[in-house]
Amino acid sequence: MPPTEQSLDDEIAEVEGRLAHHRMQLRALSAEARSRVSMRSAVPVALAAALAVGFAASRFTRKPAPVPAYASRRPSRATRLLGALASVLLPTLVRPLQSAATEWVHERMRRPHRRDSR
Repeated sequence: MPPTEQSLDDEIAEVEGRLAHHRMQLRALSAEARSRVSMRSAVPVALAAALAVGFAASRFTRKPAPVPAYASRRPSRATRLLGALASVLLPTLVRPLQSAATEWVHERMRRPHRRDSR
């Protein structure tokens, strides 16, 4: 049975309708993809701009650090004398303690462990 012109026209119209529908879907998908790409590229730029603005604002609005209370007054003579005495005596007092601690550590390292002797 030969196809009639009417049935061919109907088939062509149906195929053209499906193609138009697919084109609309493709355009919608490509527009969505473009918007996502532009959003992704805009986020780092916006973040860098916000960081730069924040840095610039902090540079202009920063208050100087307060002066510590101990820096404004000079230590007394007794305090300075005690500090000088401590700086001379402490190294001579620490050396014997350091050598005793070193000997103790070496002794502990040379002694076999009870777990190893099983």
